[in-house]
Amino acid sequence: MNIGTNIYTLRKEKKITQAQLAEKLGVSEQSVSKWENNQCAPDVSLFPIMAEFFGVSIDRLFGYHMNSYADEVKAILKAADDSMDTYKEIEILGEGLKKYPNSPELKTALSFSLSMVNRISDSETERKEAVEKAIKLCMEVVDTCGDIKEVDNALNMLVRIYGEIGEHAKALDAIEKISAENYFFRIVGTATTYAYQHNDSALIQFTEQNLWHCWLAMDLILQVLTSRLSETGRYSEAAVFGKLHLSLLSVFDDGCADFYKAHKFFAALTLAHSYRKLDDKPNCLEAIRQLVCFGEQIKEPKEHDDFHVTSRNPLYFSDMNDSDAMEEFLFNFDYSFLLSPFDVFFGNDEAYQALRKNTAE
Repeated sequence: MNIGTNIYTLRKEKKITQAQLAEKLGVSEQSVSKWENNQCAPDVSLFPIMAEFFGVSIDRLFGYHMNSYADEVKAILKAADDSMDTYKEIEILGEGLKKYPNSPELKTALSFSLSMVNRISDSETERKEAVEKAIKLCMEVVDTCGDIKEVDNALNMLVRIYGEIGEHAKALDAIEKISAENYFFRIVGTATTYAYQHNDSALIQFTEQNLWHCWLAMDLILQVLTSRLSETGRYSEAAVFGKLHLSLLSVFDDGCADFYKAHKFFAALTLAHSYRKLDDKPNCLEAIRQLVCFGEQIKEPKEHDDFHVTSRNPLYFSDMNDSDAMEEFLFNFDYSFLLSPFDVFFGNDEAYQALRKNTAE
């Protein structure tokens, strides 16, 4: 039994400082430090207060059954899910909360099941009571839980519930409280709320801007990853992610076949080098064919304004401001220089030599 270590672990899980815990318990910061360093133990009268604050049993505070709590909560959640019946889920989760009244996982899961009653019940009174209880459970998690992940889960559930009952301002307020690290909940929740509001113009604009930002982020991280994998000689993995990168870059081709062709050009070049290192001539040749295709698109004269995402890809990005779009850069390149490593690799291969000849014309 190591009470000091357990207090330290629970405090870190709750993401609070020693000073914040000390203020909550009405003791000095030095006292908390001494507990965590096992120089002394807290007064016995503080154990119930700490257990309540951390949302655990006193047994867990002492280090008993540390794993059993998580295992039992997981088992309760699984039993509820396996029941395949909303009212049975509510019964199972409710019994679980009697045993673990401070469990944020059980509270959020129960709030979801209660929100389903709002969809399936014919009784207005039952629906209203279920929604009120679901909101209350989520608010308890938001107000008392120190685990950011669990708070975000509860806030995300509130967004759904408020959206379904027409409380759109409250839904948007809940979204604002979701942590920045949970970007997924924020953007999906906002889009869903606009849909519930029937605010189509806001939904379109929000979707296009976030679609662009998410797509660009994926483009850049895949670019960084494939380059790094190639640098470290992990060519098989580089090839896998390189193919994925090219697929991503072609997602918006329906709106503009040469969309972001410069990025496609370099992605194909990186992929070709990965296949070259793997001694895979068929796939390497195909990647070079793609590279040449993108290169020819780049060489086509274009007006400067044509390189704005909004003007070149109106099918997907019609409602974005030009200031929010990144311009695709123009550049000059020399096929002889770029393909020289492949000349040795392919030697006199007829298909490659024919392709190489076309680039020289």
